[in-house]
Amino acid sequence: MRVDMQLPVLAFTLLMAALMQDLIPATAAFPVKLVFLTAVALYAALTRPVWVALTAAVWAGGLTDALGGLPPLCTPLFLMLLYGAVRLLQRVFLEAGLLQGTLLTAAAAAAQWLWTRLWLHDSAALFTLEHLKVLGYTVPAGMLAGFAGFAFCGLIDRLSGLVTPVKEGHGILWAETDR
Repeated sequence: MRVDMQLPVLAFTLLMAALMQDLIPATAAFPVKLVFLTAVALYAALTRPVWVALTAAVWAGGLTDALGGLPPLCTPLFLMLLYGAVRLLQRVFLEAGLLQGTLLTAAAAAAQWLWTRLWLHDSAALFTLEHLKVLGYTVPAGMLAGFAGFAFCGLIDRLSGLVTPVKEGHGILWAETDR
Protein backbone atom coordinates (compact mmCIF):
# COMPACT_ATOMS: atom_id res chain seq x y z
CA MET A 1 0.00 0.00 0.00
CA ARG A 2 1.33 3.38 -0.94
CA VAL A 3 1.01 5.75 2.01
CA ASP A 4 1.63 8.80 -0.17
CA MET A 5 -1.60 8.18 -2.15
CA GLN A 6 -4.00 7.61 0.74
CA LEU A 7 -4.84 11.23 1.53
CA PRO A 8 -5.22 12.41 -2.11
CA VAL A 9 -7.46 9.41 -2.84
CA LEU A 10 -9.45 10.12 0.33
CA ALA A 11 -9.82 13.81 -0.59
CA PHE A 12 -11.03 12.89 -4.08
CA THR A 13 -13.56 10.33 -2.87
CA LEU A 14 -14.87 12.72 -0.20
CA LEU A 15 -15.21 15.50 -2.78
CA MET A 16 -17.15 13.24 -5.16
CA ALA A 17 -19.35 11.96 -2.32
CA ALA A 18 -20.06 15.52 -1.17
CA LEU A 19 -21.03 16.52 -4.71
CA MET A 20 -23.36 13.55 -5.05
CA GLN A 21 -24.89 14.12 -1.62
CA ASP A 22 -25.47 17.78 -2.38
CA LEU A 23 -26.73 17.39 -5.94
CA ILE A 24 -29.29 14.65 -5.28
CA PRO A 25 -32.14 16.38 -3.45
CA ALA A 26 -34.61 14.99 -0.98
CA THR A 27 -38.05 14.99 -2.57
CA ALA A 28 -41.58 14.54 -1.31
CA ALA A 29 -41.57 10.96 -2.62
CA PHE A 30 -38.19 10.19 -1.01
CA PRO A 31 -37.77 12.62 1.93
CA VAL A 32 -34.20 11.74 3.02
CA LYS A 33 -30.80 12.60 1.61
CA LEU A 34 -28.48 9.84 0.47
CA VAL A 35 -25.53 9.55 2.87
CA PHE A 36 -22.65 9.15 0.43
CA LEU A 37 -20.21 10.82 2.83
CA THR A 38 -21.07 8.32 5.56
CA ALA A 39 -20.45 5.49 3.09
CA VAL A 40 -16.98 6.86 2.29
CA ALA A 41 -16.20 7.23 6.00
CA LEU A 42 -17.31 3.62 6.61
CA TYR A 43 -15.21 2.37 3.71
CA ALA A 44 -12.21 4.18 5.15
CA ALA A 45 -12.94 2.72 8.60
CA LEU A 46 -12.84 -0.79 7.14
CA THR A 47 -9.85 -0.42 4.82
CA ARG A 48 -7.53 2.32 6.05
CA PRO A 49 -5.13 2.74 8.96
CA VAL A 50 -6.45 4.49 12.05
CA TRP A 51 -5.16 7.96 11.28
CA VAL A 52 -6.56 7.98 7.73
CA ALA A 53 -9.91 6.53 8.83
CA LEU A 54 -10.33 9.11 11.58
CA THR A 55 -9.39 11.87 9.15
CA ALA A 56 -12.07 10.56 6.80
CA ALA A 57 -14.62 10.53 9.62
CA VAL A 58 -13.87 14.13 10.61
CA TRP A 59 -13.86 15.44 7.03
CA ALA A 60 -16.99 13.52 6.03
CA GLY A 61 -18.78 14.70 9.16
CA GLY A 62 -17.74 18.30 8.66
CA LEU A 63 -18.88 18.25 5.04
CA THR A 64 -22.19 16.65 6.03
CA ASP A 65 -22.77 19.33 8.65
CA ALA A 66 -21.87 22.11 6.22
CA LEU A 67 -24.05 20.76 3.41
CA GLY A 68 -27.01 19.98 5.68
CA GLY A 69 -26.96 23.12 7.80
CA LEU A 70 -26.37 21.12 10.97
CA PRO A 71 -24.55 22.44 14.05
CA PRO A 72 -20.77 21.93 14.03
CA LEU A 73 -19.50 18.61 15.41
CA CYS A 74 -22.88 16.87 15.11
CA THR A 75 -21.91 14.39 12.40
CA PRO A 76 -18.13 14.20 13.08
CA LEU A 77 -18.84 12.96 16.62
CA PHE A 78 -21.30 10.39 15.28
CA LEU A 79 -18.86 9.15 12.64
CA MET A 80 -16.03 8.87 15.17
CA LEU A 81 -18.27 6.78 17.46
CA LEU A 82 -19.31 4.75 14.43
CA TYR A 83 -15.63 4.23 13.58
CA GLY A 84 -15.07 2.65 17.00
CA ALA A 85 -18.07 0.38 16.59
CA VAL A 86 -16.99 -0.65 13.09
CA ARG A 87 -13.47 -1.48 14.26
CA LEU A 88 -14.88 -3.66 17.03
CA LEU A 89 -17.25 -5.41 14.63
CA GLN A 90 -14.47 -5.82 12.07
CA ARG A 91 -12.69 -8.16 14.45
CA VAL A 92 -15.79 -10.37 14.52
CA PHE A 93 -17.30 -10.45 11.04
CA LEU A 94 -17.07 -7.28 8.97
CA GLU A 95 -15.12 -7.03 5.72
CA ALA A 96 -14.91 -4.25 3.19
CA GLY A 97 -17.08 -6.10 0.68
CA LEU A 98 -19.90 -4.60 -1.33
CA LEU A 99 -22.67 -6.49 0.48
CA GLN A 100 -21.28 -5.74 3.95
CA GLY A 101 -20.80 -2.09 3.01
CA THR A 102 -24.34 -1.80 1.71
CA LEU A 103 -25.87 -3.30 4.85
CA LEU A 104 -23.56 -1.39 7.18
CA THR A 105 -24.35 1.93 5.53
CA ALA A 106 -28.09 1.19 5.71
CA ALA A 107 -27.84 0.64 9.47
CA ALA A 108 -25.57 3.67 9.85
CA ALA A 109 -28.01 5.87 7.90
CA ALA A 110 -30.85 5.01 10.28
CA ALA A 111 -28.62 5.56 13.31
CA GLN A 112 -27.34 8.84 11.86
CA TRP A 113 -30.89 10.09 11.32
CA LEU A 114 -31.76 9.27 14.95
CA TRP A 115 -28.52 10.88 16.19
CA THR A 116 -29.23 14.05 14.22
CA ARG A 117 -32.80 14.28 15.55
CA LEU A 118 -31.55 13.84 19.13
CA TRP A 119 -28.75 16.36 18.56
CA LEU A 120 -31.27 18.94 17.36
CA HIS A 121 -33.30 18.45 20.59
CA ASP A 122 -36.25 17.07 18.68
CA SER A 123 -36.51 13.99 20.87
CA ALA A 124 -39.93 14.91 22.27
CA ALA A 125 -41.63 14.28 18.92
CA LEU A 126 -39.20 11.61 17.70
CA PHE A 127 -41.63 8.72 17.53
CA THR A 128 -44.49 10.31 15.66
CA LEU A 129 -45.90 8.51 12.65
CA GLU A 130 -44.30 11.00 10.25
CA HIS A 131 -40.85 10.60 11.83
CA LEU A 132 -41.13 6.80 11.78
CA LYS A 133 -42.05 6.96 8.10
CA VAL A 134 -38.96 9.07 7.37
CA LEU A 135 -36.84 6.70 9.47
CA GLY A 136 -38.09 3.87 7.29
CA TYR A 137 -36.86 5.71 4.19
CA THR A 138 -33.34 5.97 5.62
CA VAL A 139 -32.71 2.23 5.21
CA PRO A 140 -33.14 2.05 1.40
CA ALA A 141 -31.37 5.41 1.07
CA GLY A 142 -28.46 4.02 3.08
CA MET A 143 -28.41 0.84 1.01
CA LEU A 144 -28.24 2.81 -2.22
CA ALA A 145 -25.57 5.16 -0.89
CA GLY A 146 -23.59 2.26 0.60
CA PHE A 147 -23.62 0.28 -2.63
CA ALA A 148 -22.59 3.28 -4.72
CA GLY A 149 -20.05 4.52 -2.17
CA PHE A 150 -18.31 1.19 -1.61
CA ALA A 151 -18.27 0.41 -5.36
CA PHE A 152 -16.82 3.84 -6.16
CA CYS A 153 -14.22 3.73 -3.37
CA GLY A 154 -13.15 0.23 -4.40
CA LEU A 155 -12.80 1.33 -8.01
CA ILE A 156 -10.74 4.38 -7.05
CA ASP A 157 -8.52 2.23 -4.81
CA ARG A 158 -7.81 -0.12 -7.71
CA LEU A 159 -7.21 2.70 -10.18
CA SER A 160 -4.88 4.56 -7.81
CA GLY A 161 -2.83 1.47 -6.96
CA LEU A 162 -3.79 1.29 -3.30
CA VAL A 163 -5.14 -2.21 -3.90
CA THR A 164 -2.92 -4.42 -6.03
CA PRO A 165 -3.38 -7.98 -7.23
CA VAL A 166 -1.20 -10.29 -5.15
CA LYS A 167 -1.87 -13.77 -6.52
CA GLU A 168 -3.62 -15.55 -9.31
CA GLY A 169 -5.82 -18.55 -8.76
CA HIS A 170 -7.83 -20.30 -11.48
CA GLY A 171 -7.21 -17.42 -13.87
CA ILE A 172 -8.58 -14.81 -11.47
CA LEU A 173 -6.45 -12.07 -9.93
CA TRP A 174 -7.19 -11.81 -6.20
CA ALA A 175 -6.68 -8.42 -4.61
CA GLU A 176 -5.73 -7.66 -1.03
CA THR A 177 -4.64 -4.54 0.76
CA ASP A 178 -1.58 -4.17 2.95
CA ARG A 179 -3.02 -2.94 6.24
